[in-house]
Amino acid sequence: MRGEGEVVAAATEGSALRRYQDLVVGSRGFGRLLRHEVGAWAARVPGAAGLALRKLLFPGLFERCGRGTVWGHGVVLRHPGRMRIGAGVVVDDGVYLDAKGCAEGEFELGDGAFISRGCILSAKDGTLSIGSGANLGAGCTLYASTRLEIGDDTMLAANCYVGGGRYDPAAARDRPIAEQPLPRQGVVIEEDCWLGAGVIVVDGVRIGRGSIIGAGAVVTRNVPPFTRAAGIPARAIGTRGEDDGAEEG
Repeated sequence: MRGEGEVVAAATEGSALRRYQDLVVGSRGFGRLLRHEVGAWAARVPGAAGLALRKLLFPGLFERCGRGTVWGHGVVLRHPGRMRIGAGVVVDDGVYLDAKGCAEGEFELGDGAFISRGCILSAKDGTLSIGSGANLGAGCTLYASTRLEIGDDTMLAANCYVGGGRYDPAAARDRPIAEQPLPRQGVVIEEDCWLGAGVIVVDGVRIGRGSIIGAGAVVTRNVPPFTRAAGIPARAIGTRGEDDGAEEG
């Protein structure tokens, strides 16, 4: 796994081409650079021709890519050689996938995962895993800091934000907060969860399997399995399967 310091160093050393290869392609090999550039061109081709080109050209960019994947228009890939893409995955228009903080195979989209348009999945300094059958709604943003895991069949509605770094509120005053160590713990959302629109899940949280989080909630602490939670900060309001007429969103 590459730390942020190594990435910053790569951005400031060597020629412009080397910096581009280190920050975008993930390899200094000419063959991988060529494949990446051809793939980037294919990503911008509209219509049925673009779909066909991406179906043909994209699989060779990844560490592994299953059959039946669909790639929308304008998909942006960073360090695709570190990604494993399952079978039957759908990545909609304008999605951004970045595996620069991963080793090979540590960025994974499971079989049948659906990534809706405009999502950002960035493994800037850790591993990122999306389970089989998971569904991310439009405009979701996922930042892996140490570890980010979304379980099988979990659904995130539009505009959810998960992960990122957590800064220390008691940080010393002798240097900027951004330069101080981050107490990173990662985020795990287990299988068969449902997060309503606009939910925020901060670093260090585990949401137990089968849980439902109401729209607009901010999850700052662990959620036990099969819990229904809502609010800012999110608090338990019931157990999944209870019938009290509540609507989570």
